[in-house]
Amino acid sequence: MHISVGDPFLAAALVIVVLLIFVLAFINIGQHTRRRRGGSAARGHAPARKHTPIKKKDIPKVNGRIPSWQKDPGARIANQYGKARSPEWPRVAHEHLSHEPACVVCGHRGKGLQVHHIKPFHLYPELELDPNNLITLCEIKGRTHHLLIGHLDDWESYNKSVREDTKRYSNQSATAIKANPTWRKEVAQRPMP
Repeated sequence: MHISVGDPFLAAALVIVVLLIFVLAFINIGQHTRRRRGGSAARGHAPARKHTPIKKKDIPKVNGRIPSWQKDPGARIANQYGKARSPEWPRVAHEHLSHEPACVVCGHRGKGLQVHHIKPFHLYPELELDPNNLITLCEIKGRTHHLLIGHLDDWESYNKSVREDTKRYSNQSATAIKANPTWRKEVAQRPMP
């Protein structure tokens, strides 16, 4: 397609208008795709923190492999605090799963099970390998018991009452748990490092 414009000033003005349209469209797209922390801070409440799942393609690789601390939410948070998993952790986690092979909330077995630290190891490093500080929770679509019950919907937080809550929310979906006023109250009071 060829457009000819006889007046050079008109051609320059047309180019400028087209460039302005592209710049404005780019700025508008950028504003819509940015996620801003909302919430009701003006009413005295902390803004809600959203769980952002990490996609494998977005994880930086080291020597062509995804570092284990990037795949593991607990290790990722601990890394932010300058802590690293013990080399004994895989053995301890495997041993724990042999004793408690299902999610204690829903009974799920198989892929998606995670060994959860009741007291997070980035705050309590001495409890990282303590079997009494571990509980099995699942992180599968529609349940996410590890995030919702173990961390009260924020990977940086933890649930002091996780053992009691596993009974309270037994066999409930993520939607049902989030609708529960008791859970909402716990989330509003969750400990943040």
